Amino acid sequence: MGDPILKAMHGGIVNVCLSDPATGAWLSRLGLRQDNSIAKAMQIEIDVLCDSKEHVKTLTVAELQEALIAAAKAAR
Repeated sequence: MGDPILKAMHGGIVNVCLSDPATGAWLSRLGLRQDNSIAKAMQIEIDVLCDSKEHVKTLTVAELQEALIAAAKAAR
C-alpha cells in the first residue's frame, strides 16, 4: 500500500469511523478502485468505492472526509 492516494483514502475512512461509526463501518467494507473517468472525487458502485486520483489529491483531510460521507449518503 505505497500509493499516497490509497493511504489518504484509508485515513479518510478511519476519520469517518471516528465521527460517524455506522457510515465508517459501511465504507470500510467497500473495495477501493481508482477510476479517473469519474467526474467527482469519488462515487460508490455496488460494493466498490471508486476515486478519481486527480480529484482526491486536491482535497484537504476535512474535504476528503466530507466527500466520503457524501458518497456514502448518495449510495444508500
